[in-house]
Amino acid sequence: MSENKDRILVVEDSPPNRKILVHLLEKLNYVVDSFEDGKEAWDYLNDNPPSDLVAIISDIMMPQMDGVQLLKHVREDDKWKDMPFVLVTAVSDRDYIIEAKALNVNGYILKPVTFQRVTNKLKEIFPEKKFPKAAS
Repeated sequence: MSENKDRILVVEDSPPNRKILVHLLEKLNYVVDSFEDGKEAWDYLNDNPPSDLVAIISDIMMPQMDGVQLLKHVREDDKWKDMPFVLVTAVSDRDYIIEAKALNVNGYILKPVTFQRVTNKLKEIFPEKKFPKAAS
């Protein structure tokens, strides 16, 4: 019996971090589309919007378009304005956090990204969803 999987967008300019996030989300049974920066992700959302998208997880600091700029575009677009959006950050930069809060970010995942941190954040966003336990 094939079950429809939910899709999450991962936007992260660091290849190792992107790979870790994608791997963790796939372990949690998500289909993952990953992008190197906010502009790539935004173009994708506009050019071929996925109907099964349930969340966006984005790094803050990236070239071309950073995570906060991407969040701003998402919140200003009627199609995506209610999409759960989580920022991944190592930055203790208050300005980004304040700006993101003003744009109704759904939360943060602190670096280093771990299975536990990702799972905990997704449990907050999707309280009804059942998540597999970490593979030992």
